[in-house]
Amino acid sequence: MATRLREAGHEVRAWNRSAEKTKTWAAAGGVACESPELAAQGSSEAHLMVADDAAVEATIFGPHGLVAGLKPQSLVVDHSTVSVAGTKDRACRLTRGGFRYLHAPVFAGPPQVSKGEGLMLIGGDEKTYAEAQVTLHQILAKHLVIGEKPEDAAAFKLMGNSMLVSINEGLAEFFAIATASDISPQRAFSLFESFDSTGTIARRGPRMVAGDYEPPTFTLSMAHKDVLLMLQAASNRGVPALNIIEEKMQRLISQGFGDLDMSALAADVIPPHGGGAH
Repeated sequence: MATRLREAGHEVRAWNRSAEKTKTWAAAGGVACESPELAAQGSSEAHLMVADDAAVEATIFGPHGLVAGLKPQSLVVDHSTVSVAGTKDRACRLTRGGFRYLHAPVFAGPPQVSKGEGLMLIGGDEKTYAEAQVTLHQILAKHLVIGEKPEDAAAFKLMGNSMLVSINEGLAEFFAIATASDISPQRAFSLFESFDSTGTIARRGPRMVAGDYEPPTFTLSMAHKDVLLMLQAASNRGVPALNIIEEKMQRLISQGFGDLDMSALAADVIPPHGGGAH
């Protein structure tokens, strides 16, 4: 991010908890600073991307934090993946302190960011975003404006990451079934040359949104039968998510949801629009 802003013509003053990284970065231009406060001095905008809520707190409000160096009405943009509650609290404290604030986490790793690729989520005041979007587009080209509440952008980032974690665990358990069946990972993975499992998001996602689990194209009871077969094929090893899903399916079936579509796995959080179980 700092490199892209520097290459866009901004004078960038940078701080990192690993001082050597900042010095190495600054060798190509920019200024390496010993604290967030020093980095913020004379700046109109402060962008941060750090590990967690504790790091964000220290970077912004610590003894030598950003707020000690920033001028009133300066903009603080937090790109970190952090908690919803923490984001809401920090947004309130910063705006009460006379600063402007946006929460703008990203779906992108360093290789993507270096090319301006990926997706930046935007949560915060519409006017503030309008004033800042030129700079933000210099970091990543694609933005999704979530709304006026900064904490909503934090929630959307966690929602997206939950999908990424679930997909990766799904793949891990896919390979667990394969190896338990004496099928090599390479041979197993060839299934995806012909089978697109991601299509279920487009097909079943809208049904979940509406709580519309009828008519079933694949019932929860039949899906439960298949999960039991999966556990058997894997010898019940290396498939913790499937074990939890099987227990959840059992519970939902006992509550009368077994004849609904498999998308009724969401019935706990989005009840059937017809009002309850069958």
